[in-house]
Amino acid sequence: MLVKSYQKTTQFNFSLIFFAFKKRMFCLLLLSFKKKDMKYILIAFFAVSTLFANAQAESDNFYLSEGIISWKKVYETTLSKDDIIKHFKASGLFWSSELVADTLFCKLKQQRVDPTKTGVAGVPDIVNKTAYKGLVKIELKDKKYRVIFNNIILVGDGEILKKGEEQTLEYNFLTKENTEYRPGFLKKPSSIYNITFNELFEIKSKSKDDW
Repeated sequence: MLVKSYQKTTQFNFSLIFFAFKKRMFCLLLLSFKKKDMKYILIAFFAVSTLFANAQAESDNFYLSEGIISWKKVYETTLSKDDIIKHFKASGLFWSSELVADTLFCKLKQQRVDPTKTGVAGVPDIVNKTAYKGLVKIELKDKKYRVIFNNIILVGDGEILKKGEEQTLEYNFLTKENTEYRPGFLKKPSSIYNITFNELFEIKSKSKDDW
């Protein structure tokens, strides 16, 4: 009787242990499954966030490709192709310009953001207290032109950056991997630079009152 009782008790204890083991393994498997789900959720979240950030930047005419920020905008005008070329060559904006086929390649002189037009509230000092320069490509058609501005360099004047010190736009406004915009860029700088660059490259048509 004792042997039978011991065998039954042993079988019962073994069943409990096996049940507890299976329960623990199931919990670990479930936890692992949840972690995988969380991983996929996080990946999806970051992918959507990146797409949203890129779309937001593109609304300000900024495009990020292979770690390089470019500003691009197409303009309609009443001018012919030759008149567009004459306008930009006489504008005084560029150190040099070279026409190749239907494209004007230019080296932009240092320019500054105008806080009286863009405001200063919430604007990082790096935007308002540095100059900028870069390379400009102007693609030409009759009554239409496209400006592509890249290799954008911020130049210090002794306040935020040392006088003459140069930093790329990417260094200041992209993540370390140069794959995404920093959140701060989309809050103010992108819209301010968009206003500034547009003011620079738009050929304003003369009003009827202009002589």
